[in-house]
Order: sequence, then structure tokens, then C-alpha cells
Amino acid sequence: MTLKTGSGAYLETVDWTEVDHVLLDMDGTLLDLAFDNDFWGQRIHEKYALLHEISIAQAVAKFEPLFKSVAGTLSWYSTDFWSQQYGYNVIEHSRAYAVEIRWLPFAKEFLHALRESDVRSTIVTNAHPDIVRLKHEITGITDLVDRTISSHTLGHAKESPNFWRQLQPELKFNPASTLFFDDSPAVLSAAIDFGIERSIAICHPDSTRPKCIPMSSLAVNNFEQLGASLRKGGAC
Repeated sequence: MTLKTGSGAYLETVDWTEVDHVLLDMDGTLLDLAFDNDFWGQRIHEKYALLHEISIAQAVAKFEPLFKSVAGTLSWYSTDFWSQQYGYNVIEHSRAYAVEIRWLPFAKEFLHALRESDVRSTIVTNAHPDIVRLKHEITGITDLVDRTISSHTLGHAKESPNFWRQLQPELKFNPASTLFFDDSPAVLSAAIDFGIERSIAICHPDSTRPKCIPMSSLAVNNFEQLGASLRKGGAC
């Protein structure tokens, strides 16, 4: 595969003749992480504080150790787990803020370009299936890819080597001709360790926060340039 980099590690184009499958994270890669950062960082604590007549700061302090203890596991991403911990239906509470769910710039156009170019596309997400359904209701996202796989159906978070060991026979992808996009350094590291060398970091997952510094050898801020190169077709 031919790769051209711009300033630093930013990826500008790919030889699409050597790509037959693109794996994509959902939140922070295709959809704006601003919704998730706001909901999980603020809204769940607001409701708990209201229900128990305590301050938001007290609610955050109460749950912070638990968040740290389950980080990188399926529980971290499970609406069922957090509903049990907080004592109310988290997914129903999130519907009150669903209007804030939106695409990241150029992401939807990139999925259309993949489909038009006959490149297989699969969303691989740590989001609980309930969250996937909610995001799809708002954006129609799962209709724009060939498959959507939640790590909860495989029994391991994407940070785990076991996730990738189970995903490969499920999708029958060739790591050498596969691209993977994600905003999590830990997940990208796990994918690279599995053999997907072209695992590409998304450096602007939340439109309301500053861009991240690329921590991997390949990175993009968004899909604008890669989508343009895909529409041109062939090698670049």
C-alpha cells in the first residue's frame, strides 16, 4: 500500500486498489464524541444528584472510583451495568439528549464513498447494542455500512486481544488489506498488535474540544482527504 503523509503523522491518501475492507469505530470516529462526553461526564451525574438530593460534585466523587476500576472493560461501555449502578434507566435518560447526536465532518460522505467504491465497511464499536440502536434511530448510521458489530456480542472490549481474535473469523478480513479507524490509543494499539498495521487515529473526535496530538504513526483529523482520494479511485 502506498501512503503519503503530510505534516507530522497525518495521512493524506491511500492506495485504494490495495484495500478491500475498512473497519470503523462509531463514537469519536464517525459520530461526534461531544454527545458521549457530555452525557457520561455530566448528565448521568445530574440525574443521580437530583434523585438523591446531593450535589453533582458529590455524585461524581461517588462514582469516579468505579469508573476507573472498570475502564477498558465491557462494563465501562454497558448501559445495563450503569443502569444498575445509578439506579435508573440510563438509555432512556440518554434519549432526552439524543438531539445532540450528530455526524463528525465528512464521515457520512466517506461511508457513501466506500459503498460506491465496493470497499467493504464494518462498524466495530464498544458501544452497547442499546446505544447503537439509539444512534441509528437518529442518524441511520448502520444502513450505510455492510455490518455493525458491538464488542458486547463478542464478549470482549476492543482493548482486549480476544476481541480481535474473535472478530477476524467472524468477518474473515485480511489484516494486510484492511484499514481500521479509531480515536482510542488503547484500541489502536490492540489492533496493531493483532496485525492491522494500518490502524489510523482520529485526532478530532469531539468537535467541542481541541484536536488531539497524533500518538500513532498514522492519523487524520477527519475523512475529507481520504474520501476525496477514494472518489478519485485507484492508486495515488
